[in-house]
Amino acid sequence: MQKVIYTKQIQEYSDYIDQSVIDYIASGQIETFESFPDYNIIAFDWYDPENADAAPAQLMIYIDADDLFFICENDDSYRVAHGLFVEAESNERALYLFFCSLFKSGSIHLERMEDRISRLDDAVIEERKGDLRAEIVELRYEVMRLRKYYEQMDLLFDELCENENELFSKEYLKYFAILHSRVLRLISMVQSLRDYITQVRESYQAQIGIKQNNLMKVFTLVTSIFLPLTLIVGWYGMNFDMPEFRMRYGYPMVIGLCAVVCIVWYIAFKRKNWFK
Repeated sequence: MQKVIYTKQIQEYSDYIDQSVIDYIASGQIETFESFPDYNIIAFDWYDPENADAAPAQLMIYIDADDLFFICENDDSYRVAHGLFVEAESNERALYLFFCSLFKSGSIHLERMEDRISRLDDAVIEERKGDLRAEIVELRYEVMRLRKYYEQMDLLFDELCENENELFSKEYLKYFAILHSRVLRLISMVQSLRDYITQVRESYQAQIGIKQNNLMKVFTLVTSIFLPLTLIVGWYGMNFDMPEFRMRYGYPMVIGLCAVVCIVWYIAFKRKNWFK
């Protein structure tokens, strides 16, 4: 029998799965891949690539010489397993086709992510408005999530291809080895995306740093222009009998001097293009 079922339905198939196996599955102590003399149990946390907010759902696969069951934890994992499952002439074939479809959708999603990161990179370079930081954080989280997902698949196929109980034929071991290679390529793609989003983040931080430096530059120039005025004010704040106090046009002269100083500094900075 080949069938997709819920975890809560497993007791109904005790004619196909030994009761000790059902009790073991119900205990929740399943590792990624467990090989027994007459059957294998595969378990992995399935992530929904299309929904980064969705919680992982465990999906278990029971396979022996006669039966293949996809045991789903919730509605999301059941929907995916039921959509990818194709009944075949052998359990090996059905399992192979299932993983083929699973990884095919994964590569398509990674290509879409690459396009998103590329558009984000363009937005950073062109300094477009928007919450770019939030999008960078979101993409980094999603890349880390996918990396964890495919790393567990790498471990799964490592152990599956060992075929300790010789449940799989040599022909399909070659097919599973091909799938393992595909998983490694997906991990490589995820690593490339991780490096890409890291570059985008560094570029974004560099843009922020440049803006902050330009802002500090403006503050420094403004301070430099008014620093001589501060010096002049300091002189006239002293309690001395300065000659300008007795001059009829003393204050206008000082005001004019301040204006000239400001204009001279401004022209000097302007010629050096320090205001850009």
